[in-house]
Amino acid sequence: MTIISDDNATVDPGEFDRDVCRTVLAMRRSLGVTVAELAAASGLPHADIEAIERGGTTTRAQRQDIAVAVCWLSNNAVAHRA
Repeated sequence: MTIISDDNATVDPGEFDRDVCRTVLAMRRSLGVTVAELAAASGLPHADIEAIERGGTTTRAQRQDIAVAVCWLSNNAVAHRA
């Protein structure tokens, strides 16, 4: 196992990816949007969103794009109401 460490924190990259996976999946489901809708809003390929939700690695840019997309979807009432 590789550990990423700096002066402020030590992170297991595998655990970080699993946390991102759970968070993205939970946010998307809470909004009631599909993978395709999140992909369109974030500008990321559909396959990338699916890979992230399966625990694949992410870049800081991808995480930022997803966060902005989730915010936009929520604020603009694009999310499906259950």
